[in-house]
Amino acid sequence: MHSETAGSGKDEMFTALRPSLHAVAYHMLANTADAEDMVQESFLRWQKTDESQVRVPKAFLTTVVTRLCLKHLESARVQREESFGSAVPEALQDSGVDASDAHAQLADALAEALLVVLKSLSPLERAVFLLREVFDCEYSEIAAVVEKSEENCRQILRRAREGVVSRRPRYEVMPQQEEQILKSFVQAAADGNWADLIEVLSDDATLVCDGSDVGLGPTSVQGARSVAELVVAGASRWLGDGASIRMVRFQTHVGVLAYRNGVPVCSIFLSTRDGEVLSVRVITCPVRLRSLLIVS
Repeated sequence: MHSETAGSGKDEMFTALRPSLHAVAYHMLANTADAEDMVQESFLRWQKTDESQVRVPKAFLTTVVTRLCLKHLESARVQREESFGSAVPEALQDSGVDASDAHAQLADALAEALLVVLKSLSPLERAVFLLREVFDCEYSEIAAVVEKSEENCRQILRRAREGVVSRRPRYEVMPQQEEQILKSFVQAAADGNWADLIEVLSDDATLVCDGSDVGLGPTSVQGARSVAELVVAGASRWLGDGASIRMVRFQTHVGVLAYRNGVPVCSIFLSTRDGEVLSVRVITCPVRLRSLLIVS
């Protein structure tokens, strides 16, 4: 009975970590099927591991899946160089996402842009870059994963950053009208001015928020009044407490990145038409925010 309970707890722990492990594998490989294979292989290895000997399961499993991805990339380097990045990654072409799910579409666009940027890096550079810049690992953790010294990892990261900068797409200049709408929206949100928000929102405006900042999961509302109420309720978390704001443009979306102490805490993107805000997308997930910074 005890061994069954322990086994169940071990499986639950892996299940909880699976999304993070899949994110590492997918960013490394840019292929959903291959990423899932690596995650499944890491699960099989986890099953054979004495859990009592593992101090930090997340670090252990991240190490396992990263090394599996590195081995896979090295063994398939010729095929990878011929095909990787030449087209939109297959998982992003048409994943069955409803066209109305604007937040999911924006998240996919961010992922696609990051994958295109990463194609300039070698497997080792990609691993070090992702672990540091996207998943925020310490150099000591990265060194253990890739089996290099910390100083070597710093040098690899420096080369990777140079490669990323050379391929980073440029933001388009923001049209004056869109810039003014964005400023009006952000000012009204920061001030908690419900009336001014109603003024800038279209009657059928929509808002989607990933909810990562409060741990409630994705939230969506429709209608100017509902959107304004949710913005007023969340603006103190998103834009308050002395957050610094930077305006950006990503594809067809205008928006802002909010920082506290140099750390991104939120991004808000708008779609506009005829001087009104049609949709609002709020991203607070730390991994997605760091991905956005890379492609900005």
